[in-house]
Amino acid sequence: MSEEDTRQRILDAALQLCSERGYHGVSTRAIAALAGVNEVTLFRHFGSKKNLFQAMLRSNSALPGLELALRERLTGDYRQDLLILATQILTLLHARHKEIIMLLAEAERQPELLEMASFVPMQQRQMLSDYLKWQITRGQMRPLDPDLAAQALLGMLLSYCLGLSLLPPSLARLPLEEVAAQFVDLFIQGTRP
Repeated sequence: MSEEDTRQRILDAALQLCSERGYHGVSTRAIAALAGVNEVTLFRHFGSKKNLFQAMLRSNSALPGLELALRERLTGDYRQDLLILATQILTLLHARHKEIIMLLAEAERQPELLEMASFVPMQQRQMLSDYLKWQITRGQMRPLDPDLAAQALLGMLLSYCLGLSLLPPSLARLPLEEVAAQFVDLFIQGTRP
């Protein structure tokens, strides 16, 4: 088995156990056992439980997909680009909404966990903000605060996903592409020059 395969098995085990038990409810020993490695191997790859948790959050977030989309898939068309980005983010948030709810609940009681977990949304916001700055310079977007605008779009997507368990089934069953398109259209209507 390659080092990368071992690393991925550890990340997958950490995600599974942290989703079930929370960050503080799971030990590195339990993660290593589920991954089929010894604890020394886990620490050789990540150094600490904190580093493992941060790597798990990053690898299971929208960051890799956003980075790829920003590098390779965007065309400069304001609506089309936002639709690609919003669909990417919404798909992942939808798939992980239960884990996100658990993380938020646990982070309320554990400030150091909130500090570790904040890296991902801060990076997402920064990437989106940089894109919006570019669209402002191109005249495609009003000169709004790009950080605040990025937070507004991300907030719509996150709010939808966090509310999935509370929404009537008819709203929760809309295709994610349709949800993303409606949020993007609302956002664009408020940001166009």
